[in-house]
Amino acid sequence: LYLIHCIDDQSCGLVDKGVRFGGSVKRMNSYTEHKQWQGETSNPTSIHFIKKISAGPLESEDGKYMLGSCFIVESTREEAEAFIHNDPFYKAGVWERVSIHRYISIPNGIKPVSVHKEGDDITTIKMIVQD
Repeated sequence: LYLIHCIDDQSCGLVDKGVRFGGSVKRMNSYTEHKQWQGETSNPTSIHFIKKISAGPLESEDGKYMLGSCFIVESTREEAEAFIHNDPFYKAGVWERVSIHRYISIPNGIKPVSVHKEGDDITTIKMIVQD
């Protein structure tokens, strides 16, 4: 699984206590194309299909503003990158930052995890969920 976390460019200009918020003014200009892309990538017969476990906008605390987007997809990293880089929001510059990270879903609550180090540096650490 991969979690794709996208933060809007905050160009709508709202500021609270010195912090920009409120999302991108470009979002609504690309919204129809974004929704079409999401539909295309949700169609199992499409060459662009990607299995979405979860998808939706990020909101301000009061629910008035869309601040970004979040997706959890079952795919390879390359498929996750192609999916997000072909999204009209990405192409229009709606998102200021996009991060893609491996994600471990732990169904039915928290389970014990064992940690295995296979080398000398932090990149060799593997977490294994125990049944």
